[in-house]
Amino acid sequence: MNVFLGIDAGTRNVKVVAYDREGSAVATASASQSVVTPEPGRAEQEMDAVWSVTAETIQTVVAELEAREDDAEIEAVGLTGQGDGCWLIDGDGEPVRNAILWSDSRAAPIVEDWARDGTLETLAEICGSRPYPGMSLPVLRWLADEEPAALERATTAFSCTDWLAYSLTGERGTDTTEATVPLLDRETTAFEPAVFEAVGLPERASLIPDLRAPTDVVGTVAETAAGETGLPAGTPVVTGAIDVAASAVGSGAVRPGDGAASIGTSLFTQVIGDGPGAEPTAIGMALGIDDRWTTAIGSNAGTRTLEWVRSAIADGASFDDLEELARSAPAGSDGLLYLPYLSETGERGPFTDPDARAGFLGLSPTHGTAHLVRSAYEGLALALRDCVDHLPADPDRIALSGGGTRSSLLCQLVADCTGTEIVVPTNDEPGATGAAAFAAVGVGAYPNLEAATDALAGDRTRYAPRPSTAGTYDELYAAYRDARTDMAPIWDSQAAFRTSTDAAGTEPTADPDAE
Repeated sequence: MNVFLGIDAGTRNVKVVAYDREGSAVATASASQSVVTPEPGRAEQEMDAVWSVTAETIQTVVAELEAREDDAEIEAVGLTGQGDGCWLIDGDGEPVRNAILWSDSRAAPIVEDWARDGTLETLAEICGSRPYPGMSLPVLRWLADEEPAALERATTAFSCTDWLAYSLTGERGTDTTEATVPLLDRETTAFEPAVFEAVGLPERASLIPDLRAPTDVVGTVAETAAGETGLPAGTPVVTGAIDVAASAVGSGAVRPGDGAASIGTSLFTQVIGDGPGAEPTAIGMALGIDDRWTTAIGSNAGTRTLEWVRSAIADGASFDDLEELARSAPAGSDGLLYLPYLSETGERGPFTDPDARAGFLGLSPTHGTAHLVRSAYEGLALALRDCVDHLPADPDRIALSGGGTRSSLLCQLVADCTGTEIVVPTNDEPGATGAAAFAAVGVGAYPNLEAATDALAGDRTRYAPRPSTAGTYDELYAAYRDARTDMAPIWDSQAAFRTSTDAAGTEPTADPDAE
């Protein structure tokens, strides 16, 4: 039996899955890894530690395959992982310092300066999207200002996936999805050194390694990596892509017009098309295949809402009971509206407001617990529609993944609120599935990504929008959009109140014995 290995190195977890040609996961392993926070707002990882955890996880899967009786042979290895950040190595291939991650905000003041002086718009005109503080270019600018000696030692700037490809093969490169923002020309999808000139770092353009498509073979497993992972030396390693793009592919979204969304701790939506789009809060990524792009919008809304509702409103009910409670209330929750901005960092897409907060609107004495619970489910579905409505094209269908898909009610509500067919793949590791699909196409096992994902993504559960609820949710969404717009000044005043309260400190407790 021939299998393809998909490696998904997330920020907190590494997953490795072996898929056969029919899409069955025949061996799987995962391991957690830590994030270093040297100061508030900073997030780093030890590069050698990330490789070590990944190698050990690969080794577990290889051992499981070797224990089988069907002589499983690994045809190729595909990669994906956390995107952006800055992973620097020197001329000998050694890490220069800890990797600075996508979630690190130390370069935020730099991006704010770029917004004021027009640099941000210049970069957006070149690559199609505005970079954020955790991307490579702002981080490199910060390093030039704050750690010039470390930057001077660096010869190559990687992403996480690039670093793992190098650790496996000894070959330096990056893929188009990782490099699009802020390094590629949106028209030619070629590396554009002018982005380094725009930020005053023309001499650092040499840090960017060769550009590859996600289905290109990087090289083969080197002898040293074979000893660390158990993989046979000489096994082809395929470039892969940033986790956002790989998850879309692994969910079956590869054709123009296909959409993909994930409901987990946060929401993520994207659509496959032929260009980067022009939405300010969207990120376009060139797939490097047939001129296709995926354009994505992320929201901080997510399943934390359901966890909070279960604990704070539903008296600790199980998630099954929570869903049944929601089903007992009518569509539209009798006019009750929930804004699901429960993150302490506010909202990032399709609008940006760090002060945005969650809340119920329209509450009356006729509303009970079931209304509150259903409204929370509906609020998540409406937030996802809000993102989809700001994508550059309306998806023909949306492949849905993430922990939220365990709720059939939430899946149906997403279909109802977006008016779009929802498909949920059987395979529940879309990132690893996408990485395996890239690997399979890269070595010629399938002629294209469409054929690979049709085989590897597995059967799908489908949810069709119900015509009976279309009018209700169109009306509720209109109220949702008005509410989140009109709430902005109230959120601002609440943020000011929180700041003044924090500054004043806790009111002292009265001493009952004092006169």
